Amino acid sequence: MTDVGSYVLAGFVAGFRWMPAREGWTADLPHAVPTVSDCLADFLPADQDIEPWQQPLFAPWHRSLRQAATAVRHAPSGPRTAHVLSMSVPTTEATGLTTVVEEWIGDLPHPIRMNLTHPSAAPPGAIHGFEVLGFIDGRFHSWLCYRLDTQALAKLGIRPGDAALLTTLDDAQRVADMANDNRGTHDGTPLDTTWFPALITEHDIDEATRR
Repeated sequence: MTDVGSYVLAGFVAGFRWMPAREGWTADLPHAVPTVSDCLADFLPADQDIEPWQQPLFAPWHRSLRQAATAVRHAPSGPRTAHVLSMSVPTTEATGLTTVVEEWIGDLPHPIRMNLTHPSAAPPGAIHGFEVLGFIDGRFHSWLCYRLDTQALAKLGIRPGDAALLTTLDDAQRVADMANDNRGTHDGTPLDTTWFPALITEHDIDEATRR
């Protein structure tokens, strides 16, 4: 069982599961994937109370569960159901992630930077597993963006679970280490990307209003 006390909350996203295409490079992936990467999934706007010029820098991240839940409630109705996911990182990764975020954005109050510098655990929720994320130029890329899952299977014998997430921190850390060693691309092209394991949890938006 995952000890949530060993993780630090980084931030929340409000939006939709990624639905990979049934052809091409994603044909073998699950029908729906919970992810916090805006390279793959569609997310709802970040906190509307911040200055408009900050929106592109801070999107799609929310600092609190209440803010993320509010974004879901204000979303236009449609065929897809929005949800709220949190990203937490192992306590051992928090300082390193803070450093790379600050190297990019300085001392601006980015939701992830603010949460990491005021560490706390994520609120209770349904834990989905671990996503390996890579940070570069203000965006978080999923390990699936570069199909690191196929490299992980071939090189490490590590296979994701049903939702394309990893089931243990050890597996996620090994994949992150592999990605950092080879720069984490599908073709070996160097990128200044920092890869790390992230615990993905889904939260009840109704519970958020009762806090």
